[in-house]
Amino acid sequence: MNLDPMYVAVDVGAGLGAKIGLFTGPLTQVGESVLPREEFADDFDDFVARLLEKIKQLVRQHGRRINEARAIGIASPGLFRSDGSYLLAANLPFLNDRNLCARLAAETGVPTMIENDANAGGLAEWSILRTDLLYWVFGGGWGGVWIDKDGAVKFPALDWNGDDRTLHYTNEPGYAIPLDKLMLKTLFYQYGASFDRFEQLAVEELNVPGGKLTGPGGDPNTVRAEVILSGLGRCRLFRAVVGDDDFYTRFLDIREKRQMTDPSVAGKHISKLSNMRVEPAVNTDRLFGRILAEATLIMFRLARKEGLREGLPICLGGKPSYALPYFGPSAQSRLGAAGIMSYLRPSVIDERGFNANLVGAAVLAEQTAHKRLAAT
Repeated sequence: MNLDPMYVAVDVGAGLGAKIGLFTGPLTQVGESVLPREEFADDFDDFVARLLEKIKQLVRQHGRRINEARAIGIASPGLFRSDGSYLLAANLPFLNDRNLCARLAAETGVPTMIENDANAGGLAEWSILRTDLLYWVFGGGWGGVWIDKDGAVKFPALDWNGDDRTLHYTNEPGYAIPLDKLMLKTLFYQYGASFDRFEQLAVEELNVPGGKLTGPGGDPNTVRAEVILSGLGRCRLFRAVVGDDDFYTRFLDIREKRQMTDPSVAGKHISKLSNMRVEPAVNTDRLFGRILAEATLIMFRLARKEGLREGLPICLGGKPSYALPYFGPSAQSRLGAAGIMSYLRPSVIDERGFNANLVGAAVLAEQTAHKRLAAT
C-alpha cells in the first residue's frame, strides 16, 4: 500500500508551549497538537519525554507510526551551534547547551534538523514564492533571514562567538544593525519628536545601566535597531511623539485608553488612531517607516556585495507587521529615493492563514529528508 510522505514539524514556543504539526508536504498539514507550557517543568528530560508522547499520539491518530516519518523539523527561538545544540535559548534557559535535535533523532530513529524560528518563517515564505527573499518578523525584537532562490538560509548565526560584529545584518537585523544617534535626532525633529525623550523612556523601561542606550558592541553613539523597530519600539515611539499631549485619548474608549500602557495590545490602538489620521499616530508611523528604511539601507550596503539583489521581495511577519499600511508608505518612499526597488509586503504565509513556524519546520523536514536521500 502506498502511503503519503509524512513529516513532523515542531514549533518550540517560549510562550504557550510547543505546537506539533503533521504534514504530507510543506503546505499540506493533516494534523496538529499542542504541548502546553504548563505541562512540562523547566527540565530538559521532562520536556523531551512529553514532546515525544505528544508527537507519537498525533501520528497514531492518523494511523501511522513514528518510524514512517521521513524527517522531523524543529523551529525554535534562539541561537544554535553547528551540531544543532542550543547556544542561547531565548526565554527557555533550560534548553541552553542541550541538543533537542539529536535527542529526538536518537529517540525516534528519524532524521531531525533544527532552525531558528525567524529562519523557519523565511523558509515558509520561500515554499510559496520560490524565489530569493528577505523575511522579517517583528515582535519584542526584529528578526530576519535572507533566503536564496534554492531555499537555503544565507549567513545563519551559528556558533556565535558573542561579538556583535560577527552577526550578519540579514540574520539578526534588530540586534546587530546600528542606528546613529545623530541621524535619529535629526529624523525625530523632522516629525516633531525628541530622540532624547525617546531614549529616556527606553532607558526607564529597559532599566539600562548608566542611563544611556548603546548600540552593537557597546557603542555609545548608536542604538540597536530593535529598540525602535519592533512592536515594543513602535509603542515607545508613540509615547515619545505624543509627549504630554493627551488629545489623542478623545478618539479611544475607556478600555482602549487603559490598554495604551500595554505594548502587547497598544499597537492595534495606534493603528486605529493612524487610520483616523490622528496626528501623533500618523507621525509615529511615518517616523517608524523612515527609520525602518534607514536600517534597510544599512543592510543593503553590506549585503549587495554578497549578492543581495535590489528587487527581491521583503515579507513581513508578526503582529506589528499588520501596521504596514501605516508605516509602509514612508519606508517605501525613502527606499525608492535611494534606488531600492524591493517592496515591503505582508507575509504570504499569514495571508493564507498558515502558521509560519510550523510550515517552515515542515519545509526544513522535507529538505532534511531530501539531503539524506541524496547522500545514500
